[in-house]
Amino acid sequence: MLGFRRFHVTVSNKNDANRAAVLAALEKVRSTLKNEPQTPEVARALDQCGRLQVAINQFHAEGLRFAAFTLLHMVLSRGTGFTEHVHVATRELKAALESAGYPH
Repeated sequence: MLGFRRFHVTVSNKNDANRAAVLAALEKVRSTLKNEPQTPEVARALDQCGRLQVAINQFHAEGLRFAAFTLLHMVLSRGTGFTEHVHVATRELKAALESAGYPH
């Protein structure tokens, strides 16, 4: 039983670290968006950041997948008006999601 407990604690700590890394990357996206000129496109992306944060905090896999996909698509698609700072932060968020094994 002790072996299982140690495994469970290790997995829990890894999951907490992954979650913290994703939330930190999401906050970076949010802060770069807040420094953009306030347009409807920026407002929608900020709203999607909020949805993604709620899904992460609630461990809601389907909500997380949908919110992450939508945010990544909004920012990283061709022809969007976001600055390079937002694109870089969003690519870092995508990498954090992948590293954590979160669907997107």
